[in-house]
Amino acid sequence: MTTETSPPYIASPYAEDLAIALQPSDAGVGVALPFEERNTMHGVLHGGALASLVPISTFGAIRSAAPAADDLCTVSLHMEYVRAARKPVVAQTRAVRQVRELAFFETQIADREGDVVAFASSAVSQGVVRAAEATAPARAPLDCASPEIAGAIQDAIAASPYLSRRGVRLAGSASGAVELALAAAPVNLDRGGRVHEGAAITLIDAAGATCPWTLIPATAGAGGATIALHVQLLGPLPAADLLARAFVR
Repeated sequence: MTTETSPPYIASPYAEDLAIALQPSDAGVGVALPFEERNTMHGVLHGGALASLVPISTFGAIRSAAPAADDLCTVSLHMEYVRAARKPVVAQTRAVRQVRELAFFETQIADREGDVVAFASSAVSQGVVRAAEATAPARAPLDCASPEIAGAIQDAIAASPYLSRRGVRLAGSASGAVELALAAAPVNLDRGGRVHEGAAITLIDAAGATCPWTLIPATAGAGGATIALHVQLLGPLPAADLLARAFVR
C-alpha cells in the first residue's frame, strides 16, 4: 500500500497519532489506516479507530474541494462492521447529496485485498453555530459492587494499545452500567484544539462494548465485537475531558 504525507485537509494531532495518511484514488478522497499495534485491541484494529476514518475522510472530501471549509460537525453516523481487520485498511468516501448546510456521504472501509471490513453512512453539517449549553442533570456516582469486575475492565483497557493511547479510563461501574472517561490529551484533539470526533466516537464504542461485562463473568480469552454503531453529535466537541455512561437495556 502506498500513501502520501497527510495534506492539511485531513491533518490533525489525532489523525497523526493514528498514522492516518492520504490514499491516492480515482474514486474520491481515500484515507489509509496502518495495521500497527498502537491502533489495535486483541490483535485487530480497534473499532473506534475504524470509525474514526469516517469523519476524517468525509471532512477531507469537503475540504479538498473547499479548503476554507470549517465548523464541520458530523450530525449522524451509522456504521456496520462486517469483519475484524487484521491488515491495513483504506476508507473511500463518496458524496451522495448536499442540501443547504447538510452534506450526505457513504464510506466503505476495505483491507488491501479488497475485502470489505465496514461501511458507513453519515451526514455532516457545515457552518454550525453552537447552541447555549444546558446544565447536565446531577447523576449519582456508579459504585461497582464487585472489585473483580472493575479490575478486569481496567486490565482490558490497559491491554489495548489503542485505548491506552487515548487515555481512556474506568470512571465508575455497577451491575449493567459503566462510565468511561477520555482525556483531552493532545493526541485526542482535532486541528482546532477540540476533542476529535473520532476520539469521542471511540469513547462511545468502548463504553457500549464494555458495559455487558459488568453482568457476565469474565473468562480467559473471552472478547467482544461491535456489530453496529450509530452516533449523533449535537454540536462541535469541547476542548475538555469527556465522560460516557452506558447501560445495558
